[in-house]
Amino acid sequence: MSFSQYIKDRWFALFTELFISFLAAAFLSVMGSPAPVTAAVVILYFAGVLLSAGYDFLRKKRYYDELSDTLEQLEEKSYLSEMIEEPEFLDGQILYHVVRTNGKYLNDMIAKQRRELEEYKSYVQTWVHEVKTPIAVERLILENHKGEAAEGLAEEIDKIEKYVEQMLYYSKSASVESDYIIRPLSLKKLCMSAVQRNARMMVAEGVSPKFGSLDCEVLADIRWMEFVLGQIITNAVKYRDKERDSWLSFSAEQTDEKEGRGKNRIRLTVEDNGIGIASQDIPRVFAKGFTGENGRLFKKSTGMGLYLCRNLCERMDIEMEIRSVKGEGTAVSFYLNTI
Repeated sequence: MSFSQYIKDRWFALFTELFISFLAAAFLSVMGSPAPVTAAVVILYFAGVLLSAGYDFLRKKRYYDELSDTLEQLEEKSYLSEMIEEPEFLDGQILYHVVRTNGKYLNDMIAKQRRELEEYKSYVQTWVHEVKTPIAVERLILENHKGEAAEGLAEEIDKIEKYVEQMLYYSKSASVESDYIIRPLSLKKLCMSAVQRNARMMVAEGVSPKFGSLDCEVLADIRWMEFVLGQIITNAVKYRDKERDSWLSFSAEQTDEKEGRGKNRIRLTVEDNGIGIASQDIPRVFAKGFTGENGRLFKKSTGMGLYLCRNLCERMDIEMEIRSVKGEGTAVSFYLNTI
């Protein structure tokens, strides 16, 4: 709060006081009061006005500046009402009670939404675990019925399981709770495990894995990272180029501080030779629900895979970027922390 703002806010009151002082001076002159007396009265009047305005300005400035600083420092703005004190001046007291009432309402609404979100998350996780039982039973049945039809059904069950898993991780990504453990992982074992989990789909669609130098350890949650890599593998298979032999390569290299955004990191690159992504779609591929040109063309995309990957990676302090050339392929890079 600046002095000029205060003057602008009180211009009418100050103008009125100035006008009254001139009237008083004129009245005293008409009544025959000596000029020194008239001047003394006007000066004393102005001194009182200035002292009163100065005191009012200073206490309001101190309060509103503290209010602004507190609001700026708070991460959770709805807690503002709990952090401020009631001021001495009337308009500040009115504002204080409005903020307190509104803050209580907001905090009650936030608490209600958190309870509802927790109930939803609990329901989804229970549902996911329940639905895994019939999926496992179906797999056992198919193991006893070999043949082309059974193989086709197994592939469809794999797809169902992936969508169920995606739903589970979506519910987790919306939660502020820590549901992951960052620990040292063998990058080679991580990549091979992700490929193994998606082997049936890759074999069925003729996508061959290639492994480069992966002999290093990184920091990540193994379940979350396997899910993320699984989404990238699924996209590579889904958007493969059917006119040529398809492959998916995994390679890693040490980055310097510039490449690693201020840290020495391992860059894991997962690259395919699929149909690629249109250049205008690349800036939006991590947006929730965005399907782009490929999604409209193949009508298989939910627009959730890369969105979830980015969210989970951010929680693990892993940076993720994507490069692609239409008609040539796509490369997804992960910047992982090391020990």
